[in-house]
Amino acid sequence: MRQVPSYLLLKGVAVGSNYEAICDENRENYGTKGAQKSGKLAAGLYDDRTHFIFELLQNAEDALGRRGEWHGSRKVAFSLNPSRLTLSHFGKPFDEADVRSVCDIAESTKNEASIGRFGLGFKSVYTVTDLPEIHSGEEDFAIENYVFPKRLARSARATDETQIILPLKPEDASAAQDITAGFRHLGPRALLFLRHIDEINWSVEGGASGFYLRNTPDSLGPNVQRITVIGKEDDRPEVDQNWLVFHRDVFSTKQLKVGRVEIGFSLVAVNDAPGRWAVRPLAKSPLVAFFPTVVESHLGFLVQGPYRTTPSRDNIPPSEPWNQHLVKETSGLLVEAMRWMRDKAMLDVAALRCLPLERERFPKESRFAPMFDAVRQAFQEERLLPTFDGRHVTAHQAKLARTQELRELFSPEQVAALFGSEVAAWLSGDITHDKAAEIRQYLMSELDIEEITPTKLVPSLTKSFLEMQPDEWVLRLYEFLSGQEKALRRHLDTLPLIRLEDGTHVVARVNGMANAFLPSAISTSFPTMRRAVCATPEARLFLISLGITEPDPVDDVMLNLLPKYQQSKVSLDDYANDIERIRRAFSTDSAMQRERLRQALRNTNFVVVVGTGDGIRYVAKPGGIY
Repeated sequence: MRQVPSYLLLKGVAVGSNYEAICDENRENYGTKGAQKSGKLAAGLYDDRTHFIFELLQNAEDALGRRGEWHGSRKVAFSLNPSRLTLSHFGKPFDEADVRSVCDIAESTKNEASIGRFGLGFKSVYTVTDLPEIHSGEEDFAIENYVFPKRLARSARATDETQIILPLKPEDASAAQDITAGFRHLGPRALLFLRHIDEINWSVEGGASGFYLRNTPDSLGPNVQRITVIGKEDDRPEVDQNWLVFHRDVFSTKQLKVGRVEIGFSLVAVNDAPGRWAVRPLAKSPLVAFFPTVVESHLGFLVQGPYRTTPSRDNIPPSEPWNQHLVKETSGLLVEAMRWMRDKAMLDVAALRCLPLERERFPKESRFAPMFDAVRQAFQEERLLPTFDGRHVTAHQAKLARTQELRELFSPEQVAALFGSEVAAWLSGDITHDKAAEIRQYLMSELDIEEITPTKLVPSLTKSFLEMQPDEWVLRLYEFLSGQEKALRRHLDTLPLIRLEDGTHVVARVNGMANAFLPSAISTSFPTMRRAVCATPEARLFLISLGITEPDPVDDVMLNLLPKYQQSKVSLDDYANDIERIRRAFSTDSAMQRERLRQALRNTNFVVVVGTGDGIRYVAKPGGIY
């Protein structure tokens, strides 16, 4: 047993608690050897030998919280030199209950709202020291053999200051190096979920140093804050972290408030949009019980709550009913956060990446399965899925588009009309196989959202739907379909895609013959497409692929013009135009077509003549007149 120096026992002794009585009680409870055995067992619970840094911070957080409305320093400072580590804070000073607790193996003075007031957790300091000292208020003592308080002289400290001094084991050559690494492991995130510590400073004599600072949170609503934490270590660049933190109060079975569950999303500033923030998923997100545990949540955000932990306070028993209750409360809070982000135009694809979407990571009966289920149900029932045009819809209203062109061509109203729903919309264009494969898979497999391809959509184009669309849209449809004729051939031959001059729609071909022609420079009697829907090379290329061409003037004369002159009574109102059509047709470059026309003209009464005797006008064949 390491002895307390006698001069410390003889000079400047504070009043403090009755340490001798506490020693007698613990000796009776444990015995000297039993205390050593139990203390070593408790100290050996921690895989990380510097876990005690978190334990000391937890104790300081509670002490500062117990100061009530006190508005003094909320800083915690660590100072390390080759022989000892000192912690300093200005929380509520130790009292006898604290002395008894810190000198016991399992007792604790913490209440349900506390996160670590002494008890078993404090024993983690014995990984680096044999004789921890505590100087606080009227209490100045060291702890021998884990449970025996020994009186010390009052330390040199400020009023209301608490000092915890850990003399390092002389034989432990790596202690100082390990402790320095433990300081660096803290990082500014260590302050995120604390209520009372606003600043952590640490320094190593003649070496490294750092500080972590939390600014006053910005309230963004009844249960949401933006919190900024800052970190600076040695000569490294300063680190600023911004967090969007949501919280919900939780209550015991007796309806007593025992704290709150919280979720924290990492924030980044939006480029070219001052004052705008976006959330980004975390690569790692350990479950937090005020400080990180070893439990990886597989979420893209941090989850924090007053969980009941293992004795080492680095793990969370999943079967503990209270812990299961907190997970359910956090699930409800997450849905609230999704609604809030939607209303603030922040629920985008980056935000979706933060959510529990991969079923294999959240299997049934697993710790966070309730969060997976809550998010899935929320997507089905509420407008939370981001759309292509900046809105949000439920899963039942949502459609995935295979291509950007589909999203641009078909409006939400058109999608709804085509698929027989009151409301429908394309989801965000960032949800594709290339950009967000995991989100796309989740939407299709878990929410049964259909991915629409041209081969699925084109067959649904009805005559009535097409005739309701403006010319400009029909032109864009032809441009969209250009180049896809091979994949869509069996549909294109049966759909009424062709818009005629009067606005009606017909199929492209009937019995292998074109059902309409492209508009041309000459006037014909063939059914002709509206010129406005054929105005671009891409549209005409598509129509030509369907067999829609400009009309042949010879065919026009033979099929449309000459038959009317074969009737018994012929109207000659358009005679001049008819002759002009015949003249143009006869100027064809095709000798075969010209000969066909010549033969037809020879056998048709189409030339107007005047009888020399009676002056009556009639039509005759070219060969029988002068």
